[in-house]
Amino acid sequence: MLANLDTLAQLSEADFRKRFPNYSPPEDIKTEHVIDYGFAVVEQDPAPALAAGETMEPGALRLEGERVLQAWVVVPASETAVVAMFEQAVQARLNSTAFSRGYDSIATAISYAEEPAVPKFQNDGKAFRAWRSLVWAYAYEQLAAVKAGERTQPTVEDFLLELPELELPA
Repeated sequence: MLANLDTLAQLSEADFRKRFPNYSPPEDIKTEHVIDYGFAVVEQDPAPALAAGETMEPGALRLEGERVLQAWVVVPASETAVVAMFEQAVQARLNSTAFSRGYDSIATAISYAEEPAVPKFQNDGKAFRAWRSLVWAYAYEQLAAVKAGERTQPTVEDFLLELPELELPA
């Protein structure tokens, strides 16, 4: 993308070639190739660091000498996206913990809660079921606190450290 040095209006390389049909710049246009025509290649500022769920989009152009630089605008994550991100992380924690204890998932572990044939599996199932309830109750309680402004939004990593611990019977 090119920009007019006076107006900062953007112009594609193809449109530049149409506008100046008697000039044939190299295929890879650089500012030095178009500066005499009052244009410069648009350069991007370094990308900003993004928090989880944030995105970025091109921002305003500015002139620095004969360079045209484009800023980035950070777009905050929507509330829906933030909630989904935390829910996915919590569910992944539930599943990975169950997997680390020999079960396919939290759902598989819980399926043993009402099966008395093997007491160890039944006791594990009851413990996983209770833990899952405690985890989700805590997660939604903290989400409500964030929405109400009663606490700042933690990072996903920090939030996962806050979750109740699984206590399996011996």
